[in-house]
Amino acid sequence: MAQNLLSMRTIDSAKAAGKPYQLRDGGSLFLSVQPSGSKLWRYRYRLSGKAQVYAIGRYPDITLAQARRERDRVRGLIRQGIHPLWQASGEGVALPTFESVAHAWQAANPQWSPNYAGQIRRYFERDIFPAIGNTAVADLVPADIRATISPIAERGAHCAALLVQQWISQVFSHAILQGLREDNPASLLKGLVRRPTVRHHPPLGWADIPEFFRRLGHWQGRADIVIGLRLLALTFVRPSELRRARWEEFDFDNALWIIPKERMKMRRPHMVPLSRQALTALGFLRGLSGHGPSLFPNHRYPDRELAASSFNYAIGRLGYEGRFSAHGFRATATTLLGLLGYPDKLVDLQLAHRRKDASRAPYDHARFVGSRTLLMQDWADILDALATGGKYAHLSEAFGPLSERRTRMLGVIERE
Repeated sequence: MAQNLLSMRTIDSAKAAGKPYQLRDGGSLFLSVQPSGSKLWRYRYRLSGKAQVYAIGRYPDITLAQARRERDRVRGLIRQGIHPLWQASGEGVALPTFESVAHAWQAANPQWSPNYAGQIRRYFERDIFPAIGNTAVADLVPADIRATISPIAERGAHCAALLVQQWISQVFSHAILQGLREDNPASLLKGLVRRPTVRHHPPLGWADIPEFFRRLGHWQGRADIVIGLRLLALTFVRPSELRRARWEEFDFDNALWIIPKERMKMRRPHMVPLSRQALTALGFLRGLSGHGPSLFPNHRYPDRELAASSFNYAIGRLGYEGRFSAHGFRATATTLLGLLGYPDKLVDLQLAHRRKDASRAPYDHARFVGSRTLLMQDWADILDALATGGKYAHLSEAFGPLSERRTRMLGVIERE
């Protein structure tokens, strides 16, 4: 077979197409041109009767001359019955390990929030690197990935196992983009871990609210947790958004809390108008933690935030374990405001739900501030009325579609 068919000019002039194509150099060496424009050196060979492809590297990192020398070196190994991945490259570069590629993948994603990046780092260091970290990324097979993920699922952490499988798959996708292998073994393991049944966060019922706040008022637990649960009810933000809140985010003069995009699920800043009741609760909390940057510092580890389970633990101690959760305050507000006829779009905006109109979404945090301020004060007053046993007829008269409050709100919405 003719060899050395390619030239530098041919390689440099090769343009990306709609699908991968090959430029052959002979001797089973070829350059795979990807739709992305990447050009990857590959060597096709047979070992033990099985056809395989050896990834040499990316052009121009690996020159034409270097690719030919590596082809000749690998061909010599194969003639001796030696798998080419068992030895270092003839160019003196060690084969990239899964751990090194995983670190490169993490570095290529600077947009991750610190908490998400930390979560990934902990799982990789605890569960993944000890199992496959030192193995060449090009040498891993589906059985290796299965043996890494299965123990996580077997200890009952099914959601974590699904995340780990997803992250491992993304590392292999990164390896493919870097020309380190051509397939993704993790993608062959769909269905390995059964997705747990989704448990929605049920709301507190209309009749449940007085008893919940009665129990909360008599609970002898930590004062900051009690205030935190009241703030979750008043603001209906996500528990993590409150738990990680910092005093610098609050504008008390204008009664506004602006949550930075880094801590929001949709990675957009979010504006929370503060009712009089929320400002009062924050005032009490400021006396407890205002000396530091965080609203809810971890008492055991002052440089950390409150533990993720703290609010739900308190709810369990109040007698609602399995029946209600800290996240359920959002469903409570959605349900009761809906019953009283508040505009769905306004409530969704305050919940920071994703909008279909992506062009306007980045500005949602600053939209309808006037009407949202009225909404949040109405909601705080509704909670006060419910906590003291207010009946539906009274609340509907005071806050419903025909109330003076609603007329005022609609007038503000029209002006906005």
